[in-house]
Amino acid sequence: MDLKAKKIVHGRSSKSDINDARVLGVDWIGIFYGTSPSSRKYKFNVNKTQCLSQIENAIKYAKDQGLKLRFTAEDASRTEESFLIEVATLAQKSGADRFSFADTVGCLTPSKSKRIISKIAYEIDIPVHVHFHNDFGMGTANSLSALEGGAQCVDLTINGLGERCGIAPLAEVITALVSIYNKKENYWNLELIPVLTDLVNKICNFNSRFNQPIIGKNAFTHKAGIHSKGILKNPLTYEAFSPQIVKRDRKILINKFSGVSALKSKLKNINLELTKEELGLAIAKIKSFKTKNDWSKEELYLLVENIKES
Repeated sequence: MDLKAKKIVHGRSSKSDINDARVLGVDWIGIFYGTSPSSRKYKFNVNKTQCLSQIENAIKYAKDQGLKLRFTAEDASRTEESFLIEVATLAQKSGADRFSFADTVGCLTPSKSKRIISKIAYEIDIPVHVHFHNDFGMGTANSLSALEGGAQCVDLTINGLGERCGIAPLAEVITALVSIYNKKENYWNLELIPVLTDLVNKICNFNSRFNQPIIGKNAFTHKAGIHSKGILKNPLTYEAFSPQIVKRDRKILINKFSGVSALKSKLKNINLELTKEELGLAIAKIKSFKTKNDWSKEELYLLVENIKES
């Protein structure tokens, strides 16, 4: 699409994802790597030195492809502060054009957000980008506090869509910047917010109450392949607290966002098993249903049956 906005491809810190971005012809790539103790241990099984080496190699490889790059420290809010500064400094030294701080499980408070972002902004010269999840309902407050602390870019979504309770909602942050902070130089057309809200709700068939923190239907629901894979290894990777605390159940959806690990686990729970090749066929079929939110047990039985017969 011919857009005024700059486009960015988001992917893992791997050569394969970087190569895919280069082929697409988009100028920017955003790559991420989990830097917290739980990410290092349960997702990647690496120590700090190996973590830094992976980040450095990925950034340098992407820059060698001629791409502009944003590096995101995933689960930055639960990363040791001294190590996080080391990661940010390394990202800048390796050629990153932006450093992104991700509060992946939404566990920060506004005061902590401002303090840590102020420190990072002091330590590095490239722009600081922030990404706040809304698991405790503080996505908006944390985003505004981070901007006060020196962040120059903040991730927002229409209606706060995103994994579990989503991230900071565009409507809240933008309206606050105009009405409370008097930031009117961007000339945002706030009259379009209700139009965008209704349009996205209609497209997604979405009830905004679903992503309410703690009590919403999606508060402990995981969709993205990389999130589901982490949860299956250890729930700590993508949850700030156990759903059992509030007498809720965790759910992993099977839909177009799912990866092989989530599907394999789901099938195992209903006593079904596929070969590696068959799993690939099943995932491809599932991803072809773009508007399907979740596959039921009966539908998975039928899918497996059809694959076995073909």
